[in-house]
Amino acid sequence: MIKKHILGALALSMLIPLGVSAQTLTTKSDTKAATTTTQKDSAKAPYVSQIKLEKQTIKTNNETNQTIKTAIKGKLVQVKTLIAQDKTNKTLKAKKDALKAQRALIKADKTALKGIDVKLVADKKIAKTDVTNKNYAALVSDLNNIASLQTSKTPILQKLSSDLDTLISSLSK
Repeated sequence: MIKKHILGALALSMLIPLGVSAQTLTTKSDTKAATTTTQKDSAKAPYVSQIKLEKQTIKTNNETNQTIKTAIKGKLVQVKTLIAQDKTNKTLKAKKDALKAQRALIKADKTALKGIDVKLVADKKIAKTDVTNKNYAALVSDLNNIASLQTSKTPILQKLSSDLDTLISSLSK
């Protein structure tokens, strides 16, 4: 019986230091995590407001461009419908010259948009790399480039929309 008490006391004495050392380990890792978070914040802190402002501008530009793109998609459906009607009515050949000129303008607009889109994709990848590398000064610059590319895309989208309107009006005659 005494042997059982001695073994029990010995077992308890072994558990207590393990619990204390486990508590010490968690405290050390919590301190390291807090230090790392503070270092992250201090590197990013001067740029937070600029980054938020640029991201908001990008979001606004994207919403504007998406609205125009949605209208363009509707107009393209309308153009296809009108072309199909003109084919069935056999009036498409009479409008062929006017249609070719408008299609050339539309094609030029789409080519310009593709050029901007290629630059946008490249800049977005660079911005993603800047975030990964925690290069916040370059990130602000890259986000500004993205916003300016989006802004330059808007008038081209508007021109494409108006070119489609002209095409629709020439098909409707």
